[in-house]
Amino acid sequence: MARHSKIQKQVLSLYKQFLRVTKDQPSFKEYIRSEFRKNAAMPRTDTIKIEYLLRRGWRQLEMLKTSSVSGAGVFENESAQTSPDNSVVDKDKK
Repeated sequence: MARHSKIQKQVLSLYKQFLRVTKDQPSFKEYIRSEFRKNAAMPRTDTIKIEYLLRRGWRQLEMLKTSSVSGAGVFENESAQTSPDNSVVDKDKK
């Protein structure tokens, strides 16, 4: 079995903690799984984006741990499209 890098261990730790926190909340658990799967294909060389997503994940985990959280939502800009260099391009302004 291949050894995991430090950042891979951090991602796995974050995922496990999310699963523990959301064990009684199936809708959160499904959202978390889909987010991790969506980003699993990210190239290992894209360390800046991986580190950004890790920091964002830790912040979201802390929010979920607070007892005042009862739901979550995701806002996405439908008129925005990602260009090949991962920058957001507004379709209306092309």
